[in-house]
Amino acid sequence: MMFNKLKSRRSAIAIVASGLIGFSTLFTGVANSAGGTGGEIDYAYFTAMGWTPIANSLPNLACRDSSYAKAVTSGVKLGVYQAAPYMYTGKDGKMTGIDYDINIAVLKYLGITKHTDVALLWPAMIPALVSKRIDVIAGNIHENPTRLKSIIFTTPAWWYGTALTVHPDNPKNVQTWADLQKSGVKVGAINGSFSAQYLAALTNPKVDLTVFESADTEFLGLAAKKVDVLLEDTPKVGSYNVSNPNNKLKILTKAIAPAAFKDEYGKFAMRPADCTLTGAYSRALAELRDHGIVSVILAKYGLGTDSLFMPDYLP
Repeated sequence: MMFNKLKSRRSAIAIVASGLIGFSTLFTGVANSAGGTGGEIDYAYFTAMGWTPIANSLPNLACRDSSYAKAVTSGVKLGVYQAAPYMYTGKDGKMTGIDYDINIAVLKYLGITKHTDVALLWPAMIPALVSKRIDVIAGNIHENPTRLKSIIFTTPAWWYGTALTVHPDNPKNVQTWADLQKSGVKVGAINGSFSAQYLAALTNPKVDLTVFESADTEFLGLAAKKVDVLLEDTPKVGSYNVSNPNNKLKILTKAIAPAAFKDEYGKFAMRPADCTLTGAYSRALAELRDHGIVSVILAKYGLGTDSLFMPDYLP
């Protein structure tokens, strides 16, 4: 059971700490239209401890706006899109998916009883948010300096990235990314993907690479031991495992990826002026992570508590 993992003292302390730190740091920030002047991150302090925050990533929550109060009384507009298993229309015609379910849990925690799903293509998300067509980018979105020029982000919701996936037997004992270049190890990836391009470029020695045309065929190839390891996004592997409970594949969650594959946490995004709504969302995410609710949602899609943290920071 997912909650059994959370009973580990080490994991529980780490989860609580991450939530409290993420939430508490949001209450300072640089000046913006939301209100008064906030503080600024001490980058040197955190760099010395092993983590350098993204520049200008701290929102100003010295708030004077009414965005959260308005959301409680009038509801919010969620920007949604089709990309299983993150967010998609289920067989019953209703939206579902990892990100969508987390957003609904946040709204339930915050007492926001009304919401409207606004269907968009992913490239239209930020323009729709800036133009007030939507209030929240509900699909997980990674924080970067370019995006921070026009939108702000919540605290982390969850993490996913490209990981090594092996057969449960792991006959070649693949444990690290360096093992991909070992003699006799057959590696699989989707044709045309960044993973395939990365693997093809490795030399001294070259990778024994097999490319597949779809996730379905690569998973079947690994299950049949035609390859020894795959490079694939963890949510896709989780979805396969949910659909194939008697033939699950194993994600090597502790294998630290090279810099080219380092992904930040998945977060949600809002307008800089809507700082009370952003603060409320972040408080909700911290509570839902700390008390196992996000873990329950991840388990529904075949993912474990390892997906709460970047591999570098796993407890």
